[in-house]
Amino acid sequence: MGNLPPKNLFFPQGKIGNLVFYSMNGKTVVRTRPSGTHRNKTHPSPLQLLQREKLKTINRFLKPLKRVLDFGYQEYLTQSKKGIHLAYAELNHKGYHHDREPRIDPAFLKISKGNLLEPQNPTLEKTDSGFRISWDASSAEGKSMPSDETFIVLYQPEQGKYIWVEQKFRRSAGLAEVNLAEANRDYPWHVYLAFSQYNIWRKSYILSNSEYLGKIEL
Repeated sequence: MGNLPPKNLFFPQGKIGNLVFYSMNGKTVVRTRPSGTHRNKTHPSPLQLLQREKLKTINRFLKPLKRVLDFGYQEYLTQSKKGIHLAYAELNHKGYHHDREPRIDPAFLKISKGNLLEPQNPTLEKTDSGFRISWDASSAEGKSMPSDETFIVLYQPEQGKYIWVEQKFRRSAGLAEVNLAEANRDYPWHVYLAFSQYNIWRKSYILSNSEYLGKIEL
């Protein structure tokens, strides 16, 4: 970085070639722009390689759930942040381990986030035709209401498939029994439960944080 003499001369402002001109304390200062090619771009460190692999692996895990996550995180979406970005932050800290297979623990996936009371003491049980979920039906807190509806999702990350259970069950019922078609019983599913509540004025939903109920083989 160098100073140019304050003569009655005209000096440019901004970038010219590999030089940058700007004013500081009443003086015109010129510096050289950093090289566009950084060694780490072509020769990444082992830590950078691990971070790149982590980013790629988590994004691949979440990509099939894009529609689910946009619904589950709808209260926090912005023009630049979608559900997949918000779910990434949840998995990034605890759900990924580079030294194990599979590298992502589905138990740390959150399919929704919000201020409704999350399911209390939920349990998952296999049935002859599908599965049964139960929870504490008498729980209520804050904005939660007995009429809150279930948001149930099954995910099979190895296959990149999910089932968004269309049938809705009320919080006050304390029970959801779901039947699955034979075609969906070929592999185990990870099961997630949350509650949703429709806001008629905003024409959108508020949700609870989701709970991971475990893996079920049908």
